[in-house]
Amino acid sequence: MCRLGGLVVLGALWLPSTVVVAQGQSDAIARLLAQADTLAERGRSRQAWRQLRRASRRAGAEDGRPAIALGELLPSEPRDPEAPWPDRAIEARDALEAFLEAAPNAEDAPQAARLRSWATALAGDHQAAIERAAGAIGLQDRESSALLRRLATLAVRRDDLHAARRALLAAHRAWPQGSDILSELGAVELALGRPGDAVERFGRILGRDPTDLDARRDLAGALVAAGRPEAAVELLSSATSAHPGEVDLWLELAWAAIEARAPETAERAAHRAIDALSADDGRGHTALGTALAARGQTEAAAAAFDEALRRDPDDLRARQGRDTLRAAGERSDRSAAEDLAAP
Repeated sequence: MCRLGGLVVLGALWLPSTVVVAQGQSDAIARLLAQADTLAERGRSRQAWRQLRRASRRAGAEDGRPAIALGELLPSEPRDPEAPWPDRAIEARDALEAFLEAAPNAEDAPQAARLRSWATALAGDHQAAIERAAGAIGLQDRESSALLRRLATLAVRRDDLHAARRALLAAHRAWPQGSDILSELGAVELALGRPGDAVERFGRILGRDPTDLDARRDLAGALVAAGRPEAAVELLSSATSAHPGEVDLWLELAWAAIEARAPETAERAAHRAIDALSADDGRGHTALGTALAARGQTEAAAAAFDEALRRDPDDLRARQGRDTLRAAGERSDRSAAEDLAAP
């Protein structure tokens, strides 16, 4: 009986001491996290990272605070980070992975999972990060949608447009009302040679907001790429009526009309652009020269190209147009000379 009483007494002494130790450990971790936060605010990321490492070593596997802090200290912008970020991304990814394995149902597990995906991408494997993030999205999941957009941008920077498209499709599923997502998805699909899909994306944006001028212009460009320049001309013509002071709209209308084999419309639009452009901007004359060439007015077209190059010697389109006209003229001269010389 005495021995049992002694155990009870010892147990009573042991339990409070355990709580005190755990409390002290938690306070120590909290202090390290606070110090790291202060250092990071002062731009001393290396020292902050060391403090977070110390906190991570002291914390139990189910304590996600240090791992989350490591993930949050990684660059948040989708750029190609320089050293030491790839190594730190691996370290943060592993810490977050350990926490999620130890406490998968923790309150901050979703945040940790998003940070793990981003760390995985920064560590070099954006495809795995996209697949993992896409597999974890919920309904009306705006935070996951934002993460997937960042992953898409990183994939584009790494010349992986297919992965970017997968990320944006998942982002759209997570947050279907996001017109910015549709716009980015349409741009990627255009770059991938999927203009029909891009037309559908931009058309949906314009359907939601018929006053969205950027969506109208994007849709017009996609229509031209999809082989429907007449529809683009109609769309841009209505846009120029509503926004006559937008010089770029007149230029886009001119080029769409050239694609639609409507050089008269292109010529009128080019003149409107010329009237509004500065003296060192040759884009209007380049469009005019192309429209005149399409009408067979080669001398006037050559003069327009020459004027474009006078205004802007680096205008590649004008230079190519002028060179094309010269080459065609030389071929015609040779053909005429050969005809004269024929017996």
